[in-house]
Amino acid sequence: MVPCRYPLIIVFHLALFAAAYLSAYVLRFEGYIPESYYQVMWRSLPVVMLTQAGLFYYYDLYSGLWRYVSFGDIQNILEATLLSLILVLNLNLFLGPYLGYIPRSIYIMDFLLLVALAGGSRFLVRYTRERWALFGPRENAEARRVLVVGPVNVAEPLIREMTCHARNYLPIALLDPDQHLHGYRVHNVLITGGLRRMIPLIQRYRIQEIIFAWPDASEDRLNRIIEDCRPLGVRFKILPSLREVLDGRVRLSDVRDIELEDLLPRPAIYIDREPLSEFIHNRVIMVTGAGGSIGSEICRQLARFQPRQLLLLERAENSLYNMEGSLKREFPDLDLQAQVGSINDGPGLRLLLAHYHPELIFHAAAYKHVPLMERHPLEAAYNNVLGTRNLAQAALAEGTELFVMISTDKAVNPTNVMGVTKRIAEKYVQSLNNGHTTRFVITRFGNVLGSAGSVIPLFRQQLALGGPLTVTHPDIERFFMTIPEAVQLVLQAAYMGRGGDIFVLNMGRSVKIRDLAEKLCLLAGKHPGKDIQILYTGLRPGEKLFEELFNREEQPHPTEHPLILRAVGPRQEAVVWEAHLDEIAELVRQRQVSALLAKFKSIIPNYHQDPQTMELNKPKVTIAITTCLSQKWCLGRTLF
Repeated sequence: MVPCRYPLIIVFHLALFAAAYLSAYVLRFEGYIPESYYQVMWRSLPVVMLTQAGLFYYYDLYSGLWRYVSFGDIQNILEATLLSLILVLNLNLFLGPYLGYIPRSIYIMDFLLLVALAGGSRFLVRYTRERWALFGPRENAEARRVLVVGPVNVAEPLIREMTCHARNYLPIALLDPDQHLHGYRVHNVLITGGLRRMIPLIQRYRIQEIIFAWPDASEDRLNRIIEDCRPLGVRFKILPSLREVLDGRVRLSDVRDIELEDLLPRPAIYIDREPLSEFIHNRVIMVTGAGGSIGSEICRQLARFQPRQLLLLERAENSLYNMEGSLKREFPDLDLQAQVGSINDGPGLRLLLAHYHPELIFHAAAYKHVPLMERHPLEAAYNNVLGTRNLAQAALAEGTELFVMISTDKAVNPTNVMGVTKRIAEKYVQSLNNGHTTRFVITRFGNVLGSAGSVIPLFRQQLALGGPLTVTHPDIERFFMTIPEAVQLVLQAAYMGRGGDIFVLNMGRSVKIRDLAEKLCLLAGKHPGKDIQILYTGLRPGEKLFEELFNREEQPHPTEHPLILRAVGPRQEAVVWEAHLDEIAELVRQRQVSALLAKFKSIIPNYHQDPQTMELNKPKVTIAITTCLSQKWCLGRTLF
């Protein structure tokens, strides 16, 4: 707010209070006020003004922008004025012997006059500005020609904002899905009813941009509209929330570019926050991989439930530094312990857990990039398998209550090194649940939108460079969910887990990557294949056409949450898996890539090794990392 504006507004309201009160006496006595009441009027005026000024301040009526006045403001004026009437009436009962008694009719007339003056002055400002905006000159002759799509009651405030205050938007028409207002106008903008009229409308009025003021529109409806507009080269924006719409406070700042996330078919996510809060509140919790896409979001959502202490473990110092700073800014009262360290340091992990005594552990640290791990199977096994064992054994030794491992759909019927190492980690962690106080739970889900190195950020980067957008295969499909949605279900699954569970998140329908690339072009106002090329590069080593959520030997069972399923399958004793992991550790130490891959196949029979993986891992590749890995076996023992 402009510094000098606030005092001026207060002075203006004080003048209104006085004018309304004095005018009530003039009207009550038809211009001639008896001397006795004349004295009462002046003596009681300060009490009336101070009471009304205090209540207007309480209702925050001095800070609003009058150009945006709405019926919500008038409601506040009514409540403040009514309460002031009641307070002055009661004060007058006590102060009457000193100030004189105010006639009852004055209260009613003062109430009506003050509401009229306070509300009328605000609407006069709004009316004057809107009339000037409508008939005044446009400052920007290059304003974008906009079609607003959505119900009139939602779109009206947005059109008013564009008409009155925005010089870079020119609202041409409002397309209401309902036809009953067809032909009417709102703020001098034509209302057209029915989506079937959209294409002719865009062509006739040369529309450049479509804004969806339709927050409850389904993804399928938005997809159909965007697909219908494919040849027209229009851009798309969206109003994401109804919160500001309900009281008429829509701003152009609420409008944003429509994103791929808005168009993907995903189930609506809900979690039962009350029992989850009781489960997390006042606990000591550890998150590994805390600087990664999933780990950092786990930290943020856990922090909202006020744990007693949150321990972050991450070996990438920059990621950990940024995450620590972000959490401290957002949750200044949180007891946060950020530790640089690796899950590959078993002795260091045991010291760390013995020092902090975490009750819950969320294990999100892992190598996840399929092409890189195809070239580095030793690193994948060392981190994803042996690192997980280090952490699980440290949790057992400390008596941690719950261990939650974050897994991936690539662990299902794996065809790549990353997937098979995560599947081995799943089987090992699941086997530990028997006979221990620590409960081990696994959560499995598909791709998350916007994570580091994922396809959508890559597409956006390629689009910014003018293309082409690279897709490995025309028919490749993936499941998608936003990171916050996935983490919400992870926390819910952790609360539900009894031990030994593999929970699978419902990711909705799978989506063709080719369709994502085309939609991203359309949202930018480009024609896929014409303005921006889509280049098919061929499947990478270990890459599947279709991802799955359940292994062949697993059966999906429902849980109490409709978006979380339990994968039920055969289990082996922990001693069997300890022997397997001992052998994997020895093969990693000896740099035996071929034998390691054969071991993967022997313990995970449904692992289908890509023939290119062996070609990628000829001896010349493994020799280069021998020194690095040999040094890792001599890691320091102290993390704090």
